[in-house]
Amino acid sequence: MKKLALTHIAILTLFSTTLFGDTVYTGDILQGRQVITELDVTDLESGKVHELFFRAGGENNTGQFYYVPVSVIKGMNSGPRVIFTAGVHANEMNSYLAANLIKQQLDPEKMSGTVTIVHQFNITGLIHDVREFVPSGPVKVFENLNHQANTSSQKTSGQRYSNSLWNQLLKNNADFAIDMHTANPTTFPLFAYANLNIPEVRTMVQLFDVDLAFNSHSATTVSGAFNETGVPAFTIEIGGRDVYEKVYVDRAVSGAINFLKHAGVLPGEAVLSERAIETNEWLEVYAEHGGFIVPKTQLMANVKKGDLLFVQYGAFGDIVAEYTSPADGIVAQVVQNPMAEAGTQLAAIVFFNPDKNMDENIGAGSITVRPKFDKKE
Repeated sequence: MKKLALTHIAILTLFSTTLFGDTVYTGDILQGRQVITELDVTDLESGKVHELFFRAGGENNTGQFYYVPVSVIKGMNSGPRVIFTAGVHANEMNSYLAANLIKQQLDPEKMSGTVTIVHQFNITGLIHDVREFVPSGPVKVFENLNHQANTSSQKTSGQRYSNSLWNQLLKNNADFAIDMHTANPTTFPLFAYANLNIPEVRTMVQLFDVDLAFNSHSATTVSGAFNETGVPAFTIEIGGRDVYEKVYVDRAVSGAINFLKHAGVLPGEAVLSERAIETNEWLEVYAEHGGFIVPKTQLMANVKKGDLLFVQYGAFGDIVAEYTSPADGIVAQVVQNPMAEAGTQLAAIVFFNPDKNMDENIGAGSITVRPKFDKKE
């Protein structure tokens, strides 16, 4: 582990300048919290924790609104604005737990800048305990909110929801952003999807001390949408869905606090980890039959092409299939539930391909990032 001296990001004019309209309050009170339809963290009182409900765009089939719980922890002193989002994929529980624990460690009277936490991003999916946005109407076309984070379309209920969160809550309130997920339906180690061609993003990933980092970019994900606007951001995967995994949650929270120290939001010394293994190729293994899966591998295992990964048993206990690694690499995902039908993802194998043109693959050349970390020793 390499220690870093405490660094402070220059307090840029943008930190104290309103970038768009003031926070818009509806006048409603929900569970003792004020309701807003637009957030501007610059006009909130410093030195306080603000708990708000964001009224997302669109109405359900009863004419009621969707309300997203948001905490804004605003420091006494000016500084960078950081956003943490949890539950874009709604049944990924470790993201919620990490968000709550990050909040518990923040004291606005000892902070510089602002931390915004979107506690439950996908309300409809959370109610139904599924990954996607679930419309309330009779036509149940589920939508992946992480494939339309910055959509301009407002045709479907999910698009209206996404559009409002991006334009009225997220995009104008961040200088850095971290989107928290878990694997689904498999499990991950502490894993980052990140555009590592952006130096600030690479540093963020190292500060979170992840096990694996996959170099990628998609402009429609929450983190990718931020990158497209010039805000350094990445996606952190915290174990598997539907379960509490304390080891991964604690590591994610420690990484968040370490990052906030490096950014100058919190006092203290940050540590830059060299643990992360960088990868840029991804191969998946799928079940070819129905039956019960027994893993013969584990997360972070180094495997060779042809190594046995899974044995599958049929209805009478006979072996119906054995699944092997498609390449030399590292096991990044392993299925959690032993029941599998044909087409179920069982694993992902990742590795680094030095010949891969990442600029072409992830569009890094189109991204201009601000602000930069202070790189002085």
